[in-house]
Amino acid sequence: MCWIGSPVISQQQKRKGNGVLFVRKVIGILLVLCIVVLGACEKKQDETTGLKDIPVEVAPVRLGTISKEIKFTGIIVANTEVQVYPKITATIEKIQVDSGDSIKKGDVIAVLESEELQAQVAQAKAALEVVRAQWNQMQVGARHEELAQVQDLVAKAKANLKDAENNYGRMKALYQQGSIARRQFEAAELAYAVAKAEVHSAKERLAMLREGATREERDALAAQVDQVKAALDLAQIRLSYARITSPIDGTVSERFFDPGNLAVSTKPLFTIVQIDTIKVLVYFPEDLIRYMKPGIDAQLTVVAYPDEVFSGRIDKVSPTLNPDTCMFSAEIKVLNKQGLLRPGMFTKITLSVDTHQDTLLVPKETVLSKEEYRENSGSIKGGVSKHHYLFVIKNGRASKRAVLLGHESGTAVEIAKGLNRDEQVVTRGLHQLKDGDRVRVIEPAKSGS
Repeated sequence: MCWIGSPVISQQQKRKGNGVLFVRKVIGILLVLCIVVLGACEKKQDETTGLKDIPVEVAPVRLGTISKEIKFTGIIVANTEVQVYPKITATIEKIQVDSGDSIKKGDVIAVLESEELQAQVAQAKAALEVVRAQWNQMQVGARHEELAQVQDLVAKAKANLKDAENNYGRMKALYQQGSIARRQFEAAELAYAVAKAEVHSAKERLAMLREGATREERDALAAQVDQVKAALDLAQIRLSYARITSPIDGTVSERFFDPGNLAVSTKPLFTIVQIDTIKVLVYFPEDLIRYMKPGIDAQLTVVAYPDEVFSGRIDKVSPTLNPDTCMFSAEIKVLNKQGLLRPGMFTKITLSVDTHQDTLLVPKETVLSKEEYRENSGSIKGGVSKHHYLFVIKNGRASKRAVLLGHESGTAVEIAKGLNRDEQVVTRGLHQLKDGDRVRVIEPAKSGS
């Protein structure tokens, strides 16, 4: 019995030992697989981590001053523009200036023919001498020889009056027919009036010599002296119109006639402008009226001189809105000593208004934007909304931060909400970033390197 049972126990022990060995092999294989998987994961993680170390440049959020920039397009006009008209109708004898010439106030710019006007002045002078002589004679009394002379003077005056009357009648008929110019008719009319005055004064002188002058006659003759003197002044004024002078300092912009042309009072001879200072006319909607005040500085550029920036100042702001265009208007004054700005040019204007001091500023290129479309939902109106964001560096990673913008300038933008002072914002490399990406800060590239 003992011999038979002994082999059975040995068989059981053998099977038990084989089971333990199998379990140990399985555990070993599982340990090897775990080590391989963990190694692969660690390698993959290391590779992924290396890819997310994105090089970026950064800049600190800073405190500064910024203004709202308003941009317009305007048109340049002359500070003063004058069209010069002749006051009489006459043939142009000389043109003294041409387009582009600089002139001073009072300079003679054209001369009209004036022979008839000179003759009218001479005639009025002679009439004045006659009535003055009568006045002097009235003061001293008459002699026999003087009576004879005055009688002869009356006869000559009547003959002159007859000729002047005939000539006046003829000229009046021709003028009504349109055959002669008005100045010729006016000359005949003046000659007729002077001839009548001469006859009247000659008769009065003869009567005074015969009867002696009364107080009333003396007063009447004194008034006649004043009347003839006024006629002389008028003739001299008309003669002065033959010399056309500049009413302002400036530059001749346009010349419309040549020598030999007929100058008429309804057509301008020249346009003269002042462009040492120019005006810029701008038009703007009503939502900007609160910023448009006289005295605000303006910066201007023109296509002709792209590298030049001209400085000006708002001079006038229209108090009323144009109902047709729904726009206000304003004038900007600009010094133009070099004469680079010319009337008719278009210009771009930038105004800096509503200045904010000690506000958070970042470089303009750090701010990105995203548009989202929202459908109508009940009382909430849908549409496209624009959101702004940037990336802030925190613990070696890029953190996407939504921000609310304030004023913008050419290089900087105000952050009204969403940032703190001295935080670091990404300036370059931000377009490839996502929220949470690992980053590596690098020094800005030096210009010219």
